Amino acid sequence: MDIVSASAQKTPAPPAFPHRRWKDHPVVGVDFPDATTFTCDGRWMQTACEALAAHLDEETDLLAGIDVGGLGFAGALAFRNGLGFIDIRKVGSIRADVVRSLAANYELGNGVALSKGHRLDGRHVAIIDDCLITGGIALATAQLLRRLGAHCTHALFVFELDGLGGRERLAQGGISVHALERLAPVQPVPSPSDMP
Repeated sequence: MDIVSASAQKTPAPPAFPHRRWKDHPVVGVDFPDATTFTCDGRWMQTACEALAAHLDEETDLLAGIDVGGLGFAGALAFRNGLGFIDIRKVGSIRADVVRSLAANYELGNGVALSKGHRLDGRHVAIIDDCLITGGIALATAQLLRRLGAHCTHALFVFELDGLGGRERLAQGGISVHALERLAPVQPVPSPSDMP
């Protein structure tokens, strides 16, 4: 069942994105919001890209899409804004010669990687992903990009799960966070009065 949830943001925001939740994924007590529910609809995808574009820093010249949910958004946003694009992958998901950053936790598995050969020194890179949970993947991505000489101080997400420390973790790492929609970590159970 698709759920449309109200945004918790206080400022004007795009409409709540239709999505379904994956119960207890990636861990028990977290219900992951699946953006693919709306990405197949061109109008919703355009709405998301327009909203994400509004939060891009003027200096940004390269987008780093995180595997797998951030790749489509980053590619579409790069095209829309005439920016470069690189894909950040989970270690083991690409076979090319890679540069990687290892950090073991449920989000990262064996870390994040990108193909060698990208000229990142001095580039201003924004991270794009579909959902911010604890911030582990985005922080590892920023650390990897910085190690390769990039400036990385912004991360954009479609969804953010409140109360799991992701925003705070990234802030401690010098990364500002913009999320289009903030959600409770667990999908609320509708009351009988909410049923049609």
